[in-house]
Amino acid sequence: MLKVAINRGMSAAVLIVIASIFSFIIIAAFPGNVAALIAELRGGFVTHDVVAKVAEDYGLNDPLPVRYFAWVGDVLQGDFGHSLRTGEDVSAAIVKRLQATFILIAGGITVTLIVGVTLGFLGAMWPNGTVDRIVRVIAVVCVSVPKFFMAAMLILAFGVMMNLLPTFGFRGPLSWILPSIAVGIVPGALLSRIARVALEEAMSRPYVVTAKSKGFGRRRIIFRDALPNIVPVCLTAVGMDIAFITQSSLIIEPIFSWQGVGAYFVEAARFRDLPVLQSCLLLFSVFFIIVNLSVDLIVMTVDPLQRRAARA
Repeated sequence: MLKVAINRGMSAAVLIVIASIFSFIIIAAFPGNVAALIAELRGGFVTHDVVAKVAEDYGLNDPLPVRYFAWVGDVLQGDFGHSLRTGEDVSAAIVKRLQATFILIAGGITVTLIVGVTLGFLGAMWPNGTVDRIVRVIAVVCVSVPKFFMAAMLILAFGVMMNLLPTFGFRGPLSWILPSIAVGIVPGALLSRIARVALEEAMSRPYVVTAKSKGFGRRRIIFRDALPNIVPVCLTAVGMDIAFITQSSLIIEPIFSWQGVGAYFVEAARFRDLPVLQSCLLLFSVFFIIVNLSVDLIVMTVDPLQRRAARA
């Protein structure tokens, strides 16, 4: 198990290096004269000499590999540069915004698990019946609705019409509810179908037939026998859902006026704030890789079949 974990960790490290290369190249390949853009954002009259001075100060005339290694060296020291628009230290700005984004991701995961497990078990308890059909319709509708429209409907229903929950800003636990639902409802619907199919497949196994022959009820069989066998599948699905939830933060945070990393990235994209874009892209990539690595290791820990397959 330790050897497998080390191998997976080394693979994750290689992926992080590749992600850093792509994060740098994508931003470096932005169209236009970056030096001229920086000079314009600084204000004042922009001349050819000013642009040349900016290019020299920022090392934009250096070869791409030299610029990449210089950037990576700064990143490894925790220096992500400064915002071109505000002059703010990017590292400090990201740290200040991490709390809101992490709370949104944690809330989205909670909603995903509640919705996915609840709907999945309701469908499995009464398969091919009215409840199962209703659950299926709910899941399909939730998956089909765009995230921004879901957020708008939540704001209209719970904030404007019923005035039950705050819809603006990061202002305590009550303000976390609607954004968490907005980012968690779609992956929750997907998880419900995965759990439903996995439970139905588990209920056809020989050990379930044996349990039925002993007179055990469907509910007892699902919770005692079938549930442990679908945990690896659901964990893998949740790992993918975390990536989906993080991606959704780019849309949901601006809608609810959350000053998180997602909103910071969108704002930087609007103003072509290249250091911020580079830093956020790298941060998201590293987060996805670490989440996938953690999920793989957890699945191997709880599933003996995965451990044997990894050793083979």
